[in-house]
Amino acid sequence: MRDERLRDERDRIRMMLYRNTLTNTWLINRLEEKGINTEKSELSSVLRGVRKGAKAESIIKASIEILDFYEKAMGVSE
Repeated sequence: MRDERLRDERDRIRMMLYRNTLTNTWLINRLEEKGINTEKSELSSVLRGVRKGAKAESIIKASIEILDFYEKAMGVSE
């Protein structure tokens, strides 16, 4: 159940980046502003489900918060 939720959240992040034509680099910069330091290869591994653990889950959670805020600010609807 937990793995399925994480997979859905990873898919949601990828879809939101695509929908808003945002890059992983843009997201990495926003994550750094929230105090989460990561790099392209780590973010990519998290979004593919290869990297797991507490840091991966914090990246996923913060990414969704960032992208939800972005879409609300930009008036984007699903």
